[in-house]
Amino acid sequence: MVFELIADERTVRAANELSGKFGFTVARGGAKVFVREGETFACAFSQGAFTITVQKRVQIFLALKRISDELGGRAPEEGYSFEAHCSFRELSFMLDCSRNAVAKTETLFELVRHLAVMGYDSLGLYMEDTFVVKNQPYFGFFRTPYTAEDIRAVDEYCALFGVELVPYIQTLAHFNTLTRHYALGHLFDVNDILLAGEESTYSFIEDLISTCASCFSTRRIHIGMDEAYMLGRGKYMDKNGAKPRFEIMSAHLKRVNDICKKYGLKPAMWSDMFFALTATAQFAQYGNELPREVLEGVPRDIELIYWDYCETKEEVYAERMRHHRAFPNEIGFASGAWKWLGYTPDNRYSFDSCAASARACLQNGIRDYIVTGWGDNGAECSPFAVLPALHYCSRFNYGDFERGDAFKTSFESLAGMPFDAFMTIDLCNRVTDHDDVEEKNSANKYLLFNDVLLGTLDTTLDDGTGKLYAEHAKALAKAKRKAGKWGYLFETQYRLALVLELKAEMGVWLRRAYGQNDKRELADLVSKLHLLLFRIESFYRAHGKQWHIENRANGFDVQDIRIGALKQRVKVAAEKVSAYLKGEADSVPELEEEMLDFMGHNKEFEKDYDQCEWRWRRMTSVNMNE
Repeated sequence: MVFELIADERTVRAANELSGKFGFTVARGGAKVFVREGETFACAFSQGAFTITVQKRVQIFLALKRISDELGGRAPEEGYSFEAHCSFRELSFMLDCSRNAVAKTETLFELVRHLAVMGYDSLGLYMEDTFVVKNQPYFGFFRTPYTAEDIRAVDEYCALFGVELVPYIQTLAHFNTLTRHYALGHLFDVNDILLAGEESTYSFIEDLISTCASCFSTRRIHIGMDEAYMLGRGKYMDKNGAKPRFEIMSAHLKRVNDICKKYGLKPAMWSDMFFALTATAQFAQYGNELPREVLEGVPRDIELIYWDYCETKEEVYAERMRHHRAFPNEIGFASGAWKWLGYTPDNRYSFDSCAASARACLQNGIRDYIVTGWGDNGAECSPFAVLPALHYCSRFNYGDFERGDAFKTSFESLAGMPFDAFMTIDLCNRVTDHDDVEEKNSANKYLLFNDVLLGTLDTTLDDGTGKLYAEHAKALAKAKRKAGKWGYLFETQYRLALVLELKAEMGVWLRRAYGQNDKRELADLVSKLHLLLFRIESFYRAHGKQWHIENRANGFDVQDIRIGALKQRVKVAAEKVSAYLKGEADSVPELEEEMLDFMGHNKEFEKDYDQCEWRWRRMTSVNMNE
């Protein structure tokens, strides 16, 4: 559909950035569109023109796409209208830029355009040590961090559409990559947790916060503070003795909050530590109420964000939200678009978990809804791979929880390919043909890196998994032909499925043939190992192309190391089995090892279809690998 936008120069410029990309074009001679501010989000067509009423700037672009989707190229009729109400005060997407993948600024611009036509209010950049900080030369060292100029450029582009760019940093834990630098060793208590109570720590944190204050136009900041479960158990205890962890946490939080105030910033933080620090065996399941000293010990001007991505039942979220509502603070919620399971997303699970949590938020008066896109253990998965989940959240932000034809039509104009074809991007995480959303797993990654000789994860497999991946590969090849600009994403998934067709059961096949002394089968498997090497190389190149289209170079070295190690182990397996077949070796010792269940059930092998092991080291070996 063609629109002529009658608006200020900046709004027209923003619309031109979207023109031709999402099912509509902005050009002279198109249907006239007038924009006005009001108390609701609405559109009406009368006397040959559209009038869009918006509460916030980003709704202009959401409206253009909605009109185009609903009319489908038809001429509008007199009286066409819609009115919609936001479920949430703010809908945000947070992108992890710290787990090796630092998105290029061009990638962020592309992401912002998609967020704008979906009506997202803000984009969060999660940066543990991936932005340049004054006085901290090791902060971002060899991590290709964002400079002040990078951030300002993205900030300005976001503002063009009315999308707020928000820094998500850490001020307590999750500084794993910094712990390797001797120059910063004095800052740490234990593991990746900062040493609370030390002036050098607060000087360091002030450098982080003041940098954010100078680079971002927003006056909001997310200060992290999650998962610091060993707080006060290292150097802090050596210096100060054992103290209640909430006491340590509370004092630290007040110092950080004071720094934020100094720079005119309003902080938000993750809420989990308040529950963890007061946990008993019963409280760990939210069975008890929070102690009064916890509820009153958090500065009231800090927004607490309850994060939870792992449930599909509304009542579970609702009960946990009830405990959060006991705080006098503003409460927000963070869900997840599951892109942290390796190379492959899980949009299907994201749909159900996000829907359940959103309904619970509405029931409990929680007004801020964040969709997180984490990248645990390597950030191998593209943020665009979770477009279906992001689109769904944008729809229920206006009350529409359905995923029928209207949803699919709207998605097609967003992504440029059919919804059902795009959803094949999830397939490498499907190890059964069941239609059970609770079967979320990281099979794409653990079956890739599960060692062909040691095979500790072999016990989780069903016979026929390789054949299932052959079917996945066919579906992905078909989808790739419809993928348009996302062809590179589907090429990666297709190449991965071809690898897993051979790789998934290779350890099982080798062990079985060896145990039966079936040398003909072993010889055939050696040939398949050589074919597997070729397929791994093809996958590596496809994933490398995807990475370098979207991300800065540093961080891919980890893929070189991991996939390089995978190829070497496949070569070693072929060599060892070949030597055995030629009589050059009496045995293949690894294949004589008796298997034990990966899940800890000894000789009773559990076929675990809900296996979300994401840690590369645990997939590859039981030997020292630190």
